[in-house]
Amino acid sequence: MARKPRKKGGARYKRVVLSLPKRLYYVLNGIAMGDERRLNRLIKGILEDKLMESTVAELELYLGRSEEEEEEEQAQEQQ
Repeated sequence: MARKPRKKGGARYKRVVLSLPKRLYYVLNGIAMGDERRLNRLIKGILEDKLMESTVAELELYLGRSEEEEEEEQAQEQQ
């Protein structure tokens, strides 16, 4: 009988650090009733739902918008 191959060790998920505006953080934290685990689960659920509904083209538009905003900010700072 053949042996099962061993699974690679290490974390199953990549850890991501997310910056939120204070106002949004306080709203989400209120919904989660101040529990950090519930807050993380809430944010994860929101992101997963949004990603399931989005197409690759829509996600690429988000990247384009953020790059354009950065360029505009840099142009304003130089003036």
